[in-house]
Amino acid sequence: MTARPKLRILCFGDSLTAGYASYGAVHHPYNEMLEQMLTMAFPDLKIETVEDGLSGAMVKSGFQSRMNAHFLAPSKKKKKKHDDDGPGDDSKRYDWAVVLGGTNDLGMGIPPEAVFESLKEVWAVPLSHKCKVLALTVPEAGVSGKVRERVDATRNKLNDLIKGYKREGFHVYDLHKAVPYWSMPESDRERYWDDHIHFTPDGYDLIGNKVGIALVSLLAQERGNEPARPQKRRRMFKDDDTRFEEEIGDPTAIDQGYVVVRRADLE
Repeated sequence: MTARPKLRILCFGDSLTAGYASYGAVHHPYNEMLEQMLTMAFPDLKIETVEDGLSGAMVKSGFQSRMNAHFLAPSKKKKKKHDDDGPGDDSKRYDWAVVLGGTNDLGMGIPPEAVFESLKEVWAVPLSHKCKVLALTVPEAGVSGKVRERVDATRNKLNDLIKGYKREGFHVYDLHKAVPYWSMPESDRERYWDDHIHFTPDGYDLIGNKVGIALVSLLAQERGNEPARPQKRRRMFKDDDTRFEEEIGDPTAIDQGYVVVRRADLE
């Protein structure tokens, strides 16, 4: 039996990646919903997400060493064979790294420019190992008054720097815009936001859903750019070469394509 191709994703960051809620009594990381989304969209792939979120972590101190640990040089020990469910020789290999950080740095008064320079060093680690990066912008904080003006200014500056960064294999998802605090209806805010910084379990699922949609789109684009592989098909009936209307379309698009039912599925 041929093993399914693997897609490994590292979800990396601070408490917002760890799924911190209820003052730390609950942890519900968004990677759980992200993995479900990708599994539904790409049933031909074996999806694995790894969550590395550390509450209180700062980009300026700690992010770099933690990221390095995920991309250690492969062991020189004799390679062993593994089955489809085993870690295999590529157990440390990631295809994507979703990175979210900066909230704690800004809260400690570190200038957004300094945080951005540290983020670039963190992103460079997976990029140097042929792992694509999806950087998330820093979400809003539910503070008010003059404090809000200062917080908004520094966060917006950092987010603008993140969105303006260009490098091969580097992508940005604007989480700040996707999951707002102040412009969200109050009923939704009570459902998705746990406090002025963190989210509820439903909120983390919402993040996983939205990041999942973004990754599905990026992966579909990648598949669309792959050269088509011609396949020979055995002709069994006289109408086998007929193309039905349902077969015409982009197979990577969610709203196009068709469903195949085999005889084995009906028996």
